[in-house]
Amino acid sequence: MRATTYLTMLLIALVAVAAGWLAQRYPATADWTAGNRNSLTAASRRVIAALGDGPIEFTAYIYPGAQRADVRQRLSRYTRASSRVHLHFVDPARHPATVRKLGIDRDGAVVVTYQGRRQTLTDYTESSVTNALQRLSPGGTKWIVFVTGHGERDPSANNSAGYSTLARALGNQGLKVRQVNLVQAGAVPDNAAVLVIASPQHELLPGEVDMIRAWVERGGNVLWVDDPGARYGLTPLAQDLGIHWLNGTLVYPDFRKLGTGSPAIALAAGYPSTPITAHLNQITVFAFAGALSPLADSPWRAQAILRSPTRSWLETGPLNRGSISFQPDHGDRAGPLVFGMALSRPRPGARHVTSNKNKQQQRAVVVADSDFMDNGHIGQLGNRTLALAMFQWLAGRDAQIAVDVPRAPDAHLQMAPARLRTFWWAFVIALPGALFLFGLGRWWRRRRR
Repeated sequence: MRATTYLTMLLIALVAVAAGWLAQRYPATADWTAGNRNSLTAASRRVIAALGDGPIEFTAYIYPGAQRADVRQRLSRYTRASSRVHLHFVDPARHPATVRKLGIDRDGAVVVTYQGRRQTLTDYTESSVTNALQRLSPGGTKWIVFVTGHGERDPSANNSAGYSTLARALGNQGLKVRQVNLVQAGAVPDNAAVLVIASPQHELLPGEVDMIRAWVERGGNVLWVDDPGARYGLTPLAQDLGIHWLNGTLVYPDFRKLGTGSPAIALAAGYPSTPITAHLNQITVFAFAGALSPLADSPWRAQAILRSPTRSWLETGPLNRGSISFQPDHGDRAGPLVFGMALSRPRPGARHVTSNKNKQQQRAVVVADSDFMDNGHIGQLGNRTLALAMFQWLAGRDAQIAVDVPRAPDAHLQMAPARLRTFWWAFVIALPGALFLFGLGRWWRRRRR
C-alpha cells in the first residue's frame, strides 16, 4: 500500500514537471477579455504587416525588477502577433554610455528599431507603441503642408475651430505638419506629400491659385475641404480636379428624431467601397456641409466616399427660418447627394510599369465640409478615423489606412446619478451598518451565556 502511494506521488511530480516543460517549450495563450484587450487589434497587426520584411527589435533599457515584468506583459501582445518582433532587456547600469546617448533617464525606456531607424518609448500602451511603429515606416518623412494666409483652418490653433488635435494625430502616425504662405514661399514646397486647402475665408491672389494649379499639374496630391459659399478664387482648381461645387447646404429633415439639434448636421452611416472607407464602420458627423458633382470628360477617376441618404436634400434657401421644406422650384436638390470624393489618375510623366503603384498615382480628396476635422468635431464618432484614413491614402500609405487604435470598450464605468446614490447608500451606509449590528448581536449573545 505504501509503495502504491509513493508511486502515485512520483507520477504526479513527473506530470507536473512535464507540464511545466511543455508550457515553456510550447507556450499557448487565450484572450477571453471583452474587446480582446490582451491581444493586438487588427489596426496594430496591419501596421506590423505594412513594415514589410526584417526584424522589429524592442530593446528595453530597464533595471531588473517588477517593472521588467510589466513591460514584458505589455509588449508580449506584439511578440505573439509576429515572429519578426523580438524583445530583450538590457541593464542600464551595464551600458551607461548608450543610455546617455539615447537620453534615457533612470525610469528606463524601450527603444524600437527597424531597418536602422529607431523610436524611444516610455509609454507602453498599444496606441503609443503602434504609433511609434508607424513612424518607423519606410519611405522617408511625409510632410502635410497647409496653405495659410487667407483665414484657413489653423493646424496650430487650440480653439474649437482649429486643427491642432488633427495635427497631433498626424504627427503620431509619422506625418509631419507644417504651414506655407505661398506669397512668402513663392511655390508649394517640393517635399510636400499632401497640400491641404482648408476653407479659406478671403480671396486668394491669382498668382497663388496658379502656384496651386501648377502643383496639381506636376502630380502633387491635394486635400481640399471647404464649406458652402464662395470659392475665393479657387474655381479654376475645381475645374482642374474635374469637380463642381453645388449651391446650397445639405439638410436632414428628421433632425429632431436623430437628436442632432439642427437640420444642417449631416450624418454618414454607410459608405461606398473605397480604400479610404474600407475599414470605417462608425457614423461620421458633418456640420453645414455642401455637395459635389463630377464633371464630364475629366481625366480623373472619381469615387464617392461620402453620400447622404435619399431623405436628405440640398437646401438653397436660408436655414434660420422656423421650418424648411423641399422646394425644387427654388433650386433645392433631392438626395442622395455626394459630399466627399476621392480622385485619382496616373501621375504626369510616370511610367505605366512599376512595382509601386502608389508612387505612380496622383490623388486628391475633396470634402464639402471643413468642420468634421476641427477640434470641436474630430472626436465625435468616426470623424478621427475618417480624417486619418484620408491623409494616409493621400500620402500613399495604403497599408496603414484606418490604423487608429481604438480604446477598450469597458475601460470606464459610467452610471446615472440615481444609480450612484443607490450604491453609496448600499455600500457606505447599509452594508457597514448591517455588519455592525451583526457584530453587536454576536457580542450580546456571548455576554448572556
